[in-house]
Amino acid sequence: MNMCPSLDASPEAASRGNSGVAVYLHIPFCLARCGYCSFFSRPFSRSALESYLGYLRREIGFWQRREPSSKQARTLYFGGGTPSLLSAGQINTLCEEFELTPDPEVTLEINPIQITDTYLRNLRETPVNRLSIGLQSMNDKDLAWLGRRHRAARIPDLIRLCRDHGIANLSLDLIYGLPGSDAEGVRRNLDLYLAMGPDHISAYLLTPDPDTPLGRALATGAESPLPDEENLAAQYHALRETLVGAGFEHYEISNFCRSGKASRHNLTYWKSRPWLALGASASGWLPPLRYSNPADLDQYFLNVDSRKLPDETEECALEQARADHIMMGLRLLEGLDLDELQSLYRYDLRAAKAAEIARLSASGLLALEGSRLRLTEEALFVSNAVIGELL
Repeated sequence: MNMCPSLDASPEAASRGNSGVAVYLHIPFCLARCGYCSFFSRPFSRSALESYLGYLRREIGFWQRREPSSKQARTLYFGGGTPSLLSAGQINTLCEEFELTPDPEVTLEINPIQITDTYLRNLRETPVNRLSIGLQSMNDKDLAWLGRRHRAARIPDLIRLCRDHGIANLSLDLIYGLPGSDAEGVRRNLDLYLAMGPDHISAYLLTPDPDTPLGRALATGAESPLPDEENLAAQYHALRETLVGAGFEHYEISNFCRSGKASRHNLTYWKSRPWLALGASASGWLPPLRYSNPADLDQYFLNVDSRKLPDETEECALEQARADHIMMGLRLLEGLDLDELQSLYRYDLRAAKAAEIARLSASGLLALEGSRLRLTEEALFVSNAVIGELL
């Protein structure tokens, strides 16, 4: 049911465990917008950012009064947009709104062009201990096509600079599936990534939304078409083979890490644990509430001024929460714990979807091992279709 209660209310809210929540903070400002990006963002100005941060702190206060347990955070994730537009002082001001648990994971997404000695020196005075670098490619042709302003030759020096300033947990983004790309190009790109010694790599298939500039250009033929499915599957196989062969753990469909370096924040999503999401367009899950803030600054400010939950707030139906748990859990390479699913939702997936599980297993797309149901390697690239059979 849709509802819009006061954020100052204090209803009981279910949450699993009391060791802190994961907190996502959306910073919706960019120096320039990438043509493939569908995330909510607005042009950067110092005054606009300062005003926004005031509202963000007020929203934090409202949620903490409504759900006191949300004051304790085990992970903080600054996403965007371009959250590296925040100064160290601004990052500290937001972090100070929370009580961080021992050994928290605090991630900042950062644009390579903003990695400087001065910025990193100042960042050392904050709780940030993990950087997610929007690299996307080590091929200058790819970077130019994507509209990125950095160039590959500078990146190794920037990575060394991050290490010199004590950043022990570095994640690099990769986008594959660009026009004219192939599996060999993916391998060459990854060799350059691996030479820099990252701790984590997130690899995303280029899937531009139709309403992005790139999506419209592809639809009208103004851009070369994307590779066909067979080519894309080969690229994904090359990506997995290269990274696993280099000692990375493939722990989620699009994510690879060195031992112990999985994204603790993102595992919250995949394991359907509660998270608090703050800022315009952010979506959170504080059982039983699932909510999305408006992707509009004026409407977001109005909601905060009137101390109301977003219009897109609902008490998540049991069936929807269960479906989300199945969908997200199967994205993990370890698979879905069916006993946990039954304990949480009183739902026996083995019985309810016995025919589908048997058929998909016979086809080599699913594996049932004890209480865990997981996608096989052959199913990973077509995961959406396989998971859809079980919802």
